[in-house]
Amino acid sequence: MGKIKMSLKELKSYRLGMDVIEGNLTIKDFAIQIGKSYRQSQRIIKRLRERDFDGVFHGNLGRSPHNKTPIKIEEKVIDLLKNEYYGFNLTHFREMAEKFEGLEIKKDTLHRIAKKHGLVKNPKRRGRRSYKPRPRLEKEGMMIQFDGSNHVWFGEERTDLIGGIDDATGKVVAAEFFYGETSNHSMKVIREIIDRNGLPESFYMDQAGLYGKKDREWESQISRAFDQTGIRLILAGSSQAKGRIERLWRTFQDRLVAELSFYQIVDMAEANEYLKKKFIPSYNKQFSIEAECSEKSYRKNVFGNLDIIFCKKIVRKIMSGNVFSWESVTWVVDQKKDYSGREININIHLDGSYSFDIMGRKVQTRVLNRKRLRDYGNRSKIRKRA
Repeated sequence: MGKIKMSLKELKSYRLGMDVIEGNLTIKDFAIQIGKSYRQSQRIIKRLRERDFDGVFHGNLGRSPHNKTPIKIEEKVIDLLKNEYYGFNLTHFREMAEKFEGLEIKKDTLHRIAKKHGLVKNPKRRGRRSYKPRPRLEKEGMMIQFDGSNHVWFGEERTDLIGGIDDATGKVVAAEFFYGETSNHSMKVIREIIDRNGLPESFYMDQAGLYGKKDREWESQISRAFDQTGIRLILAGSSQAKGRIERLWRTFQDRLVAELSFYQIVDMAEANEYLKKKFIPSYNKQFSIEAECSEKSYRKNVFGNLDIIFCKKIVRKIMSGNVFSWESVTWVVDQKKDYSGREININIHLDGSYSFDIMGRKVQTRVLNRKRLRDYGNRSKIRKRA
C-alpha cells in the first residue's frame, strides 16, 4: 500500500483495537468508543489481527469508486455549460446534450458537477410565499389564460411575447412575438386561437386598459369583441391568480431564450417561425396533460366573418347628407338610403386595412376631400413605418 498517513481517529481505533486484542477492553466498549456497530467493530479487530496497522483503513482506500464520473465527461459537461449551452437550466441541458451531443448523464451526477463549479442556473430561493394552486378546469376550451411578457427574448432589444395557455391541459394554444402589447396584436393571437380551435368559453386576463377594468364601466376593444361572440372575460385580481401563464412565461424565459440563443436567432420573423413550428409543438408534447373530461368546450363560430368583430372599432355619428368625419377627413356613406343620426363603425383590421359598417352591415363610403385623403394616407404610412 505504501506510505499512508494515519489520522487521529484512525490512530485512536488502532490503539483501542490493540487493547481489545490484548484483553484489556471488550469489543462492546471498543464499538462505543469509536462510534461503530458491534459487527463493524468485530471486522476491524479481525483486520487488525491479520494486517496490524493496515487493519484500521477501509478496504477501498486508494481505489477509485466504481461509479465515479470519468474526468473527461466532467470536463465536457463543464465546457458545454460554460459555452454552447450557457444559460440553460440543468434539466433543459440534459435534454439538449443527449439530443445533440450524445451525452447521457444522470440527473444527480449532473447537478453535483454543476453545483461544484457554480454552474447551477437560478438556484431555488427560500422565504418566498407559497400559493395553493387552483384546481384545473375539467374540459379543454373552458378557459384560456392569456397574457403578454416583455423580455429580451432574442437579440438585444426587448420584445413582447403574447400568448394563451389552456387551463385544463396546460397546452399553449397560440403565441407570437410583437413590438408592443397592443389591442390589435392581442386580437391577432386570439383570432389564431379561435380559427384553429373554435370559440372558447372564457379568457382569463389581466386588469389592464388593454383588456378591461373591474372598478369602472369601461369597454375595451377586446371586451367588446368578447361580448359580441359570447366569450366570458374574467379579469384577474393579481398575477398569482393566473399562475399557470405566469409560470409558463418563466419557463419560456428559461428555455426559449436559451434555444433562440443556441440557434443564433436574432430576427423577429425567424423567432416567430421557430416558436410556432418547433418550440411550441415540442413544449406541448412534453408538458401538456390530458383534460379530466375528453369532451371539449370550444364552440363553433356561428357569427360569420369575425374580421369586423376582432378589429379596432371607432364610432362616428352620421350627419345630414350621410357625411361623417374621421382623421380630419370628411367622408360620405355612398348609399341612397338616409342614415343621418345613426352611428357608423370604422373597422381597422388586423392587417391594417379598414372597412365601414352600420349595425354589422357593411356599407360603401367615399371621401369628399381628396387632398386630405392623401394626407391621411401619408400619415398612415408614417405610422406603419414607425
